[in-house]
Amino acid sequence: MAILFDVIWYISIFGTYFSIWSAAGDNVSVSDETIPVPDGGRSSDLKMLPALGRAMREEFLLDPEFLQLNHGSYGTYPKTVQTVLQEYALRAERNVERWVRRDLFTELFKVRSVLASYLNTDDPDDLVIVPNTTGGMNAIFRSMIFSPGERILHFSTVYGAMRKVIQYVMDTSKGAVTNLQFNVTYPITNDDLVESFAKFLNENERADAPIRIALIDHISSVPGVIIPIERLIPLLKEKNILVLIDGAHAIGQVPIDLKALDVDFYITNCYKWLYTPRGTAVMYVKKEHQGSIHPSSISEDYRQPSNFQKEFFWTGTIDFSPYMSLPMAIEFRKTLGEDLIRTYMHKLAVDGGALVSKVLGTRVLQMEEQIGYMVDVELPIRDVDDPQVLDPEYWQTTFLDRFNMYAAVHKHGGKIWVRMSAQIYNDLTDYEKAAEIFTTICNELNEKLNVKSICTHTDS
Repeated sequence: MAILFDVIWYISIFGTYFSIWSAAGDNVSVSDETIPVPDGGRSSDLKMLPALGRAMREEFLLDPEFLQLNHGSYGTYPKTVQTVLQEYALRAERNVERWVRRDLFTELFKVRSVLASYLNTDDPDDLVIVPNTTGGMNAIFRSMIFSPGERILHFSTVYGAMRKVIQYVMDTSKGAVTNLQFNVTYPITNDDLVESFAKFLNENERADAPIRIALIDHISSVPGVIIPIERLIPLLKEKNILVLIDGAHAIGQVPIDLKALDVDFYITNCYKWLYTPRGTAVMYVKKEHQGSIHPSSISEDYRQPSNFQKEFFWTGTIDFSPYMSLPMAIEFRKTLGEDLIRTYMHKLAVDGGALVSKVLGTRVLQMEEQIGYMVDVELPIRDVDDPQVLDPEYWQTTFLDRFNMYAAVHKHGGKIWVRMSAQIYNDLTDYEKAAEIFTTICNELNEKLNVKSICTHTDS
């Protein structure tokens, strides 16, 4: 009966959208066409969306004067998703007892079913929704029982919070568990990366200190590089190493096929690139591990072995409205067209990176095959160890208070880089403006350091 109910629900709620997608197919354009999309996801009325680029900002809640080139950090969502978010919040407030005690578990199953289809995994019960990748990572690592001598493998570019989670495991093991870091410095080709990684695994194979689990980014944060995990995973599985993929930046930026990847764990933030509200992420755990994985916040449904779905369903009272908006975010993307989104944003990242690097007289960090929607460009700063340059507060104050913009500045391989995120509401004029801002900042920093300025603005 539950399955029949779900089928009926999907037909009644989403049936209209299938005809919309078909009708919209010929209307999608990256130039000056408008795109029909369901208005709020709760009626058959159509609202005409503007074309991709600056005009698309009308569909988002962004300050029109703010130059956002850091979408990858916190994301944002369109007004159509906001409508659904507010509808579910209102539904909960009208009768919170019915919502929490009767409706919520079933509604979350529907959301997980949509995600299972999007991520190509057969069973929605292999997925749980969590607030963010960091929370999911804590759940996995803090649930694992390590044996003395076991090691945790990660890249040198691992995200800072994940490095701390690994450090926590090592600290609480009182030295029984250690980490093993694979050092990588970009630029490097994918072929060279894979070859180096394979050699590293062979050189570090030890019977007395086995590698228990490997944490690998699908797309690293800084620098923003797509890592060829489909080529690394088999190398790890050959050596019976558990594979945990940090896909924080992945969903919505690259296709994810969980069947094809066949990893043990995969976690991805939906709010970064999928157009959902902040506080939405999805975690995949292979069935054979589900009995040992518990949420980091233990609540009333805890048991051993884990009651996987129930334990992650209720970790305490929260607002579930962001989770409920996930299907509408996917509907929004399907209406625009996944291929159109990916093509536009990848090209914009590539072209924008080329434009900025030309103006600054520097270079792009990634090979083009390693670029999704983020691109890193070297900033021509001579003293890369200047405390001011390395101070995050300096960049926050300069970008936000002085220029009303943001991009992510970081140090990698002895150089200072700026990571810029492309989005459907950006176009090349945003990168032109950013290049002017970076030029001004670099000149000032170099002049302060009594270094001849190497930032010269040229027409592009």
